[in-house]
Amino acid sequence: LNQPFKTGTTMVISGIIRPPPDIRAVADRTALFVSKNGRAFEIKILNSEKGKTPKFAFLHETSPFHAYYEDRIRFHEEGGTDEDEQKKKEEEEERLRLQKEKEEEERAEKEREAAAS
Repeated sequence: LNQPFKTGTTMVISGIIRPPPDIRAVADRTALFVSKNGRAFEIKILNSEKGKTPKFAFLHETSPFHAYYEDRIRFHEEGGTDEDEQKKKEEEEERLRLQKEKEEEERAEKEREAAAS
């Protein structure tokens, strides 16, 4: 689980917490750029005025979304693409659609059996 825990006086976040969509979009784009162009870009943001805004808080290790950001950098560095993510999303949606169809068929069958008795 993504539960914070205390070590001494420091709060530590374990696991990966997905940011809300607006922050996730910025984190995803930043991670992609950093994976291609290096950490210097990240440092440039951190040292800018933008880097001090909540929009880029995920760049800081103390952010609950920092692990997500780091994971996205690794994903891109290891050759992952947005197309891979889209394919996984589409496969999951199809799996859920088929599961729902099956459940609806089973429910209809039970209703027919109940009506017949």
